[in-house]
Amino acid sequence: MSSLRSTIASLTMLLIPAGALAQGVGISPDGQKGRIHEVVRGDTLWDITATYLGTAWAWPSIWKENEGIENPHRIYPGDLIWITEGEMRKLTPEEAARFMRAAADQGAGSAPAAPAVPAVPPQPAEPAPRPDPFAALDSSDSTIERYVELKGAHRYAFVDTEEYARGTAAVIGTHRPSYWSSQRQRTIVSLGEGQGHVGDVFTLFRVRRRLLHPDTGEMLGYFVEVLGIGELAEVHSEASYLEISSAYAEIQPGDRIMRYQEQPERVREVFSDEPLEGQIVAYQTYRLRSGQGDLVLLDQGMREGVEPGRRFELFRAGREVRDPMTLTKVLVPDAIIGEAFVIRAADRTSLALVTKSTTELVVGDRFRTRR
Repeated sequence: MSSLRSTIASLTMLLIPAGALAQGVGISPDGQKGRIHEVVRGDTLWDITATYLGTAWAWPSIWKENEGIENPHRIYPGDLIWITEGEMRKLTPEEAARFMRAAADQGAGSAPAAPAVPAVPPQPAEPAPRPDPFAALDSSDSTIERYVELKGAHRYAFVDTEEYARGTAAVIGTHRPSYWSSQRQRTIVSLGEGQGHVGDVFTLFRVRRRLLHPDTGEMLGYFVEVLGIGELAEVHSEASYLEISSAYAEIQPGDRIMRYQEQPERVREVFSDEPLEGQIVAYQTYRLRSGQGDLVLLDQGMREGVEPGRRFELFRAGREVRDPMTLTKVLVPDAIIGEAFVIRAADRTSLALVTKSTTELVVGDRFRTRR
């Protein structure tokens, strides 16, 4: 009797027309509900996946290898594809009939016909236009924000006399026999109770040279080398422990600390027509000349309206010379020799990055608001 039922079931499956299998719902032996798609001319696995699952990118990860399809890129009209959220594979007509019969027995019925799979793969959507990084160079609109990148500029600083006297302390050393201190070590500093709290952050620096104004002889401050960053770990009555969290060089007794100020890695350009003029009074330690990419110190600061982001024109002033033909004196025009971009401003001075230079810069070269 069982043999007879098997034969009848087989004949029944063979009698189900192929068209009835084309867009049906089925239930697999493990209870998984899915769709059955009959391949038509022009179908690809990319298109079929996009139609049923909403994304074409899923098929390589959910395609199940089987003997029915040796090459997954080769599917032919009439092939029956079983599709669930996590699996795609080929079915024989007998399997498809069993899956659909199981769905009918459970009352799942037939699903609404899926939209036709396009014969030609859909064209990818046009990518959104990328912003043009050079658009600001083509525009004279002063409302466009321009920035100058300053990676590494935190290693160089100038401390004016007032800041130096008001907010610095010294590195004393350690109880260890080693002379130098470095990252993740503790050192003792001359800060006592009332001068700081546990967790306060400080910049460690070394004075490289003091700076006098070349014309007036006025003391302007100190060029310093930034050595690292530390945090107060213990505060005691007259001296405290500072833990060095970052070190760019060895730290020794006599080096100084001052309150840490976050230094941005880029500065927004500030436009101003306010006339301002001054001169370069110094450049980085150990330099006899300076040029593009270097830092220079200007003798004008916040007191005169300088702020980070101001861009100045560098020039050498014209002077009167004798005309070799008429022997009269004529004033020759100024020589424009570069540009400087202010990255930090103190009360009477400002630190600027030379963004353009046509010649070596020397102390005494002048700057002014760009025309």
